[in-house]
Amino acid sequence: MTKDMIIVADDHPIFREGMTRIIRRVLPGTILEAAEFGSLLSHIEDDNHPTLLILDLVFPGFDGANSVGHLRQKCSQSAIIVVSMNEDPKIARSMLAAGANGYISKSVLPEQIQKAIADVLDGEVVMLLEAQPENDLEKPDVTLGLSPRHIDLLVRLGQGKSNKEIARELDISPFTVRAHMSALFKKLDVSTRASAAAIAALNGLV
Repeated sequence: MTKDMIIVADDHPIFREGMTRIIRRVLPGTILEAAEFGSLLSHIEDDNHPTLLILDLVFPGFDGANSVGHLRQKCSQSAIIVVSMNEDPKIARSMLAAGANGYISKSVLPEQIQKAIADVLDGEVVMLLEAQPENDLEKPDVTLGLSPRHIDLLVRLGQGKSNKEIARELDISPFTVRAHMSALFKKLDVSTRASAAAIAALNGLV
């Protein structure tokens, strides 16, 4: 099974490090960093496009909507998210119109960035320009309605473990893991591992 490839492009190392930490809670995979647009393009191979691209709005070689449009054409199946301190709705809309799947302000809480990334990976288009009150965050109570086995699964999903790894750790068959996973997704009302992992992280399980 091919590992997900994620590219984080920003000329500030501290931002790249922080974003990498957030992404690991949502999408396990190989994370590559780029400080300028040319090195970003060098990471993209014709037969191996990234699952996710996280881009700053301003970094060397990046030309806003033109560069987003180029990436969208080159990586038609990739999720593209622009993360910036610029909270101008016109700028955000221009990035989405050029082909980005999401535009997120750097001022919002890490938990909100994490959820927005999970939403984009679920197929949604996201424009998040300001922090929401913490009590407005959707945080399902994972202790209610879930069996201890389902909580075990959710914790390991949040850790980015595969079905085989989960089966080995819980000493059950991969088939049983798949059956439990299906039931867990129904209870959490999610359809992807990324969304379940985000719920695990938002509730402090990982």
